[in-house]
Amino acid sequence: MNKVLLIGGTDPSGAGLQVDWKVINTLELMSASVVTAVTAQNSSAVHSDGVLPYAQIKAQFESVGNEPFAAIKIGMLGNEGAVKALAHFLSKQPADIPVILDPVLTASSGGKLLNYAGKRQLLSRLLPYVTLLTPNIDELSDLTGMSIKSLHDIETAAQQLIAKGAKAVLVKGGHQQSAQNQSIDTFVSPASAFYLAGQRWPNGAQVRGTGCVLATAIASFMAKGYSLVDALVQARALVSQGIKHALEDSNQQQFVFHFTKAYSGDNFTLQHLPELLLKEQELGLKPLQFASCESKRLGVYPVVDSVEWIKKLVPLGVETIQLRIKDKAENEVEQSILEAIKFCKDYPVRLFINDYWRLALKHNAYGVHLGQEDLYALSMDDLRAISESGCRLGLSTHSWAEVARAHAIKPSYLALGPIFATTSKDMPWIPQGVDAVKHWVGLLGDAYPLVAIGGIDLERARALKQTGVGSVAMISAITDAEDYEVATQELLSLWEKS
Repeated sequence: MNKVLLIGGTDPSGAGLQVDWKVINTLELMSASVVTAVTAQNSSAVHSDGVLPYAQIKAQFESVGNEPFAAIKIGMLGNEGAVKALAHFLSKQPADIPVILDPVLTASSGGKLLNYAGKRQLLSRLLPYVTLLTPNIDELSDLTGMSIKSLHDIETAAQQLIAKGAKAVLVKGGHQQSAQNQSIDTFVSPASAFYLAGQRWPNGAQVRGTGCVLATAIASFMAKGYSLVDALVQARALVSQGIKHALEDSNQQQFVFHFTKAYSGDNFTLQHLPELLLKEQELGLKPLQFASCESKRLGVYPVVDSVEWIKKLVPLGVETIQLRIKDKAENEVEQSILEAIKFCKDYPVRLFINDYWRLALKHNAYGVHLGQEDLYALSMDDLRAISESGCRLGLSTHSWAEVARAHAIKPSYLALGPIFATTSKDMPWIPQGVDAVKHWVGLLGDAYPLVAIGGIDLERARALKQTGVGSVAMISAITDAEDYEVATQELLSLWEKS
C-alpha cells in the first residue's frame, strides 16, 4: 500500500498532525511521521511552539530515509533548524515524489509557528523541492511582502513564489469574500492558472484544521496515482464535505469531520464538487442555461463518421447518434452536416454534431458535442451563443478535473470515458472501469444525463447497464461488426429491457 510521509507539529486541541492522520485513515493509506514540534496551543493562544531540537528532528528523518514514499506532506516546521533538516532529507529523495507544503506561519489564534529565520530558509532552500505550495491569503502576503487586494495580486504573488522554485501554488480563498458567496481557490503554475470555486458554508471561518486537511488530502490523492489537478479537485471536495459536517466540542471549537469512506452514502454529493473556472471573468457569472435532452436516458448512442452510417442506423430505432468527422475544414463538412440534419428531421432521434458547433447552430442541429480541447478553445461568448440558440451541448470528460470544468459549464449531458481500453482513438487516460461509472452515476446522475464511452461492446454494455448509467456510446462495436443490423438490434434490445 502506498505510504505518505507526514511532517509537522502536534496540536493538543486536535489540528496539525492529529488531523493529518485522520485524513490518511479516511483515504485508506499508510503513513509515517516526522514530528517537528509538540505545541501547546488552543483556539485562544499558542502557549509554547514546542519546536524539537535540530538533532532530534534530523534523527527522525534519518530513521525514515530509506523508506519509499508515494508523497510527502509538510506542515509546521517552527524554525530554521527544522527547515535545514528537511531540506537535507528532500535532497536525498527521488525528484518525482510529490511534495505538498502547507506553509504554517501562524496559528489561527495568531501565535507564531515559524520564526523569521525559518521563513527565510523556507523560501531559499525548500521551495525548489515543492510540487505545490498551499498558502492562504495572509500567508501569501507574509511570504512575498505584498499587500493582497485582488485576484490579480494573488496571481502576481504566486508567480513570485514560483520564481523562487515552487512548481505550483494553490492560494486558499476560504476567508476571502467573493461574488455569490463562493469560496475561491486560485491555482498558478508556469503552464496554467485557474480557479476552484465552491459553496461557502456559514461555519467555514470557524472550522479548524481545514488547511491541514486540504494539503494532506492533495498528497494522499497524488499518492494514489492521481494527477495534481485531479488531486486538487478531490481534496477540495473532501474539505467542503468536512466543513459542512464539522463537529463542535464542549469549548465550541469546530473541527473538520471525516467519514470512514470519503465518498460513500449521502455525505459526498454534487454540492461539494468544485467548479473549475479558467478566467476571472467567469467568477460570479450567472450559469449558462443549455437546452435539456428531455430524458436522463439517451440510450444506445452510436458515434459514426459519415452520413451513410446515420442513414443505416437511425431507421433501426437508434434514438441518439453523433456525427464525428475529424480534421476537415468547415467548408468540407458543411454539406454532410446539413444532409445529416435534414435526414434526422423525419425520425425521433437526437443528432449531435461533433466539434463543428458553428455549423450545428447555422443548420439548427439538435445538439453539438465537444471534447475538452475544443471546450478550452471556446470563449464565454461562444458558449453563450450555443446556449441561447437552444442547441444542446454534450461534453467529454476523462478525469476529475475535466468533470469539474464541465460542471462549471452545466452542459446538457456528460460523456464519461474511456471506460474500457479502445482502439478507435489515442487515449492518454487510464480506462476507468465499471466501478468508476457507478461512482459517477451516484455523484452526477441526478444532475446530468450520463453517457459511458470507450471500448464498449454488448457484454460490457450489459455490465454497465447495472450501474444505472443512462447511455452507452460505441463506435467499432457497430461499425466493425460482421452484421451491423444484428449488433445494433442486440444493443437496443438489451438497453430497452427494464
